[in-house]
Amino acid sequence: MGCLFPGLSGIDPFVIDQTVTVDFGHGSRSWVQGLLDPLAGTLAAYGGTAGILTGQAPPQLTGYPADAVVVSTDNALS
Repeated sequence: MGCLFPGLSGIDPFVIDQTVTVDFGHGSRSWVQGLLDPLAGTLAAYGGTAGILTGQAPPQLTGYPADAVVVSTDNALS
C-alpha cells in the first residue's frame, strides 16, 4: 500500500520503517550490528530503541528508501 500511495494520492508521504533492525530469521544480518554499534550510546539513553532520520543515520543506511527508521537493540521476534 505504501508504494502505491504517492501515485494514487499525489502526496509524497513521510515514510518511517520500523522493521529495519528486526530479525525475521532470513539469513545473515551482520550489517545490523555495524549499524547499532555507533549508536550504542544514543540507544542506551533511550532505553534501547530510537528513531533516526535516514539523512542523519550511519553509512549502512545511505540511500535507504525511507525518511526515518526505528532501530533497536531488542530485535528478536517473540
